[in-house]
Amino acid sequence: MKASALVLLLLCSPVLAATPRNALLDVSADVLEPGESQVNIFFGQYSRGILPGVQVSSHLTPLLISLVNVSAKVQVLDRPELRVSVEGGGYWLAAGSLLGVHVLAFPLAARGTVPLSDNLQLNLGAGYQHLALDTDGTSLNRNLLHAEATLVRHDSRGAFLLTAKAPLLNIQRTRAESVLGNRVLEGTLALDDVSAWSVMLARDHLFDKTGHVRFGIGYRHRPGVILVESIGPVMLTFDMYWR
Repeated sequence: MKASALVLLLLCSPVLAATPRNALLDVSADVLEPGESQVNIFFGQYSRGILPGVQVSSHLTPLLISLVNVSAKVQVLDRPELRVSVEGGGYWLAAGSLLGVHVLAFPLAARGTVPLSDNLQLNLGAGYQHLALDTDGTSLNRNLLHAEATLVRHDSRGAFLLTAKAPLLNIQRTRAESVLGNRVLEGTLALDDVSAWSVMLARDHLFDKTGHVRFGIGYRHRPGVILVESIGPVMLTFDMYWR
């Protein structure tokens, strides 16, 4: 009798019912189920599960209509104690020929999710991005590497997220034609911005069964001269998405 009551309590628990594993795709290693989709309003991103453990995404917002991009996220490990996924994509500025600018970017990311309890999980991630920008007489190649950790506490109406990020590598190579003398200037610069860490506390709130609204506030440590190399330490975020 006691065992039956315990099973019934677990099945009816609002915490478990209201917090599906794939609710927080941007910080966790989870992916959408085949045929399941998600639309992010403010970031204009559409994601859809196409195969078991595979989802594809693209930004469709009018502000980025000239930016062609697509990414895929694949869950490579799905165990009760650990879930792991890898994600990669490409971005291309389609209007570059009209603007005289050519932009290519290739982001990669790996994420791991470790459940700590029924309503608490730890997400660890690392991301890499290669950016190539070319204009008349100038080219820029940048390689970025960062790490992040997010602690998520679920409840019956959503989740609280505590995220910490830190850059690990920032190398830029520039080639430009000098204004005087038509000389070509080349150089590689390794930026020591590891101290530019950030931390953010956010709330992801459920509404209308399939809707989510997320808002948060954080602090970003950006060394440099105020209003010259830094735009301020306070970070704010707001987003809405539907599953």
